[in-house]
Amino acid sequence: MKIAVLRERFEGESRVAATPETVAKYIALGAEIAVEKDAGTGSRIADEQFKEAGATIGATAATTLKGADIVLCVRRPAAADLKGVNTGALLIGALDPYGNDKDVAALAKTGVAAISMEFMPRITRAQVMDILSSQANLAGYQAVIEAAAVFDRAMPMMMTAAGTVRPAKAFVMGAGVAGLQAIATAKRLGAVVSATDVRAAAGEQVESLGGKFIMTDALKDASGTGGYARELTKDEQAAQAELVAGHISKQDIVVTTALIPGRPAPKLVTKAMVESMAPGSVIVDLAAERGGNVELTQPGKVITHNGVTIIGYTNLAGHIPTTASQLYARNLLAFIDTLVDKKEKKLAINWDDELVKATVLTREGAVVHPAFATPQADTAHDPEAKPAPVKKPATRKPAASKSTASKSAAAPKPDVAHDPEAKPAPRRTAARKPAAKAAAAEAHPQTDTAAKAPAAKKPAARKPAAKKPAAKKPAAPEGGDK
Repeated sequence: MKIAVLRERFEGESRVAATPETVAKYIALGAEIAVEKDAGTGSRIADEQFKEAGATIGATAATTLKGADIVLCVRRPAAADLKGVNTGALLIGALDPYGNDKDVAALAKTGVAAISMEFMPRITRAQVMDILSSQANLAGYQAVIEAAAVFDRAMPMMMTAAGTVRPAKAFVMGAGVAGLQAIATAKRLGAVVSATDVRAAAGEQVESLGGKFIMTDALKDASGTGGYARELTKDEQAAQAELVAGHISKQDIVVTTALIPGRPAPKLVTKAMVESMAPGSVIVDLAAERGGNVELTQPGKVITHNGVTIIGYTNLAGHIPTTASQLYARNLLAFIDTLVDKKEKKLAINWDDELVKATVLTREGAVVHPAFATPQADTAHDPEAKPAPVKKPATRKPAASKSTASKSAAAPKPDVAHDPEAKPAPRRTAARKPAAKAAAAEAHPQTDTAAKAPAAKKPAARKPAAKKPAAKKPAAPEGGDK
């Protein structure tokens, strides 16, 4: 079992998918580890540290990937960069499939089994594998640090001989993983913190960290599935916007965190709201990668509007890469640990495991994740297309035999041929008389109805014996040999 760790090629990405700590643990599982040269440089991990942990250093991506059974990455690599891996090799990382259908399809064509860690279910068993939570936690922390760096005043209250310095007011919009860490960090730095969330249950969490929870009375609760909030109605959106507009003008620092995977980020802060804030205020938009929660956010950039600084970094966790890589690498290790047979020390993937089923994006040359494979599935399993080949032999062909059968024989025969309870009927023909009829029925099962019809006329022509065949019909099911 060979595991390859790639150097990230995505612009601005400084994290790495493995650390010396996880390399040593992979080797203990029976794996051979190859790390591409300089893969850990951005995270302050030298090649020598990987060597000391037991890894080999690949001079190029090609030499690193050759014969790999598992490829670890932070960002989705290009399909062309995966040449040399074993057939069916696992590609594990944050593959960001939403809106990247062509790239996902290209990955599928390489034959790798791509596993997108963003889809890890939010269940107790998978908490240690949840890359979204580990990285969002760091992003929430870093958001406050970035804000403090450009905020031109002190954060905590200070009582000095020269007078008292009032504390900064920080407002966090969204009390998920990132939001809660932002609240905790701002509170530790001495700010007066308030927060809002559309989920009523978040109130207790905010208050437990020392923040003040605010929520409009018009919005009772908007909790959704998977730990995310549901989409608000127009009335709820209006009520929430009114609440925010009245509160945000008094804040020094605002952190927005509303982000739902696969969807554009909801707009929570309008241009007018930004302009209502005092010059020198700071907004950090953690949803910039999906367009941003702030109307004026420019993804990847820091701008100033009307004296208010808006930070739109798209990879805040990557601003503290050493810590981010440590947590991310542990997430991957915890997942891979479930895929390995500890006794045999080799891969033993249970494709029916709930964690695997939830995260597999491509397999055996096809996109298999339900969220992305729908168009292919509809084409292959079109409910209107399936009955088509069945209808032709079932209804059309027996109907054609009516022309050769008499009216008295043709009317009941199609029902006998298609009635599932009457399918044994062909045995009557075989039991009644010549073997030739049975042979004809076997050779032409769909025209069996037509073959029986003329046979019924012969006994009818013998006037004295016409009644005997009628008596034999019920006798056939009782004893076919007679």
